[in-house]
Amino acid sequence: MLMTLDNRLEKAYLMHYKIFIKQMFDGQWPLDYDRQLELIVDSLEENESKDERAIAFLSEVYIQKGIMEFSVEHQRAAVFSFFKAYRFWRRSKSEYPQLTENIKLAGVFNLLMGNMPQPYRRMAGWIGFSGNDSIGFNALKTNYYANSHKEGSKQEALLYLAYAYLKFDPGEEKIKNLILDSSFEDLLPLTQFIVARCAFKIRKPVLNDAWLRNSERDDFLPLVYLRGKYKVLINDDSGAEDLVLFSRRNTSGQFQADAYRYHSWQLFLEGDTSGYLQLQNSIKDLNYYPTWEDKQARNESGLDVMPHSMLLRSRLLFDAGYYQAAIDSLLTVDFKSISEPGQQVEFQYRLGRCYHLLNQRTTAIFHYTEAIRLGENDTRYFAPYAAVFTAELHKDQNPVTARFFLEEAKRLNNGEYKDAVERKIQLLSEQLETPH
Repeated sequence: MLMTLDNRLEKAYLMHYKIFIKQMFDGQWPLDYDRQLELIVDSLEENESKDERAIAFLSEVYIQKGIMEFSVEHQRAAVFSFFKAYRFWRRSKSEYPQLTENIKLAGVFNLLMGNMPQPYRRMAGWIGFSGNDSIGFNALKTNYYANSHKEGSKQEALLYLAYAYLKFDPGEEKIKNLILDSSFEDLLPLTQFIVARCAFKIRKPVLNDAWLRNSERDDFLPLVYLRGKYKVLINDDSGAEDLVLFSRRNTSGQFQADAYRYHSWQLFLEGDTSGYLQLQNSIKDLNYYPTWEDKQARNESGLDVMPHSMLLRSRLLFDAGYYQAAIDSLLTVDFKSISEPGQQVEFQYRLGRCYHLLNQRTTAIFHYTEAIRLGENDTRYFAPYAAVFTAELHKDQNPVTARFFLEEAKRLNNGEYKDAVERKIQLLSEQLETPH
């Protein structure tokens, strides 16, 4: 439970919060949602004169509704839900400027509006709001510390902050510090899951190694999925058992394609090509890919190209944060022996990423530019991201060259993760235009 049920106001808010969390995990639009929403909103509005938090809670309810609508691709409805939420927040901030809940809302709005895809960001601008990532992250961090002495509220504040770190880009160091500052065993399962996913995001699942490797907890399936995924990354054979357990019990569809993908990789590296192909076909047979991990699994299964064993092994080492080991794995490969053009691009890109993250700038740029050269006709993400990262490496010392590579990224950005690449290009372009 995230807060005490002191009154009808909190009960109404928590009722919608539970609906929101359930929809986020099972991906299904709630039955009879409009009627439930009407009852919740009526209850909150009835308490406006009795509790200063009522207006802020109304804002949160409509934020949650907007996120739910985005998750089922009802983008226009989501924009108008966010607009309602924005109006309640502005009112709450005006009437109760010292209210802690308004700090949290400032963080949420700045991040949502600052990262909304085009053309919805433009639509949001038309109806009066925009966002700033830095302000958003700082507000959520302030909210977290402001609630650090209240256990239930602290868990909720941490959940908001960790989810923001997972979905947006505060920088690797901030995510790492959040993970290290969290007492993992004391967290609610949902918060554990979000914090652990943050560790995967920055390729440091080892930060949760003791828990992920040794936990016997099987009652919260999303954590079973992460445990299996982590074990595949570190070449622990028991990862398959966790992924099979997850797949058998998973009724929501969330992370199912990704679980099949990681299990298939383990089978492939063990030499079980038949098992690999069977699981890859299982990914294609799904009709629901709710998370970005699932969408990535679907995209890769559609390539119909058998992986290169050492490229795959180096990818797993990289995702586990073992960059030098990934390089060592790649350097055992004779580049001339790689006949598939897309895998040639991937080889150069993965070397570039490893050297980049080991701060070997010149070597990273060499391999990135090779990936760009080889990726002229490739529709995977390797070439455009190689151009983006090359621009990033040149940004401070040679902005003219950085701008050239951003133009290359735009030119090559015609396939996977097009929107994500576009946002990265936009961010770097803005940084180049900002005087130091």
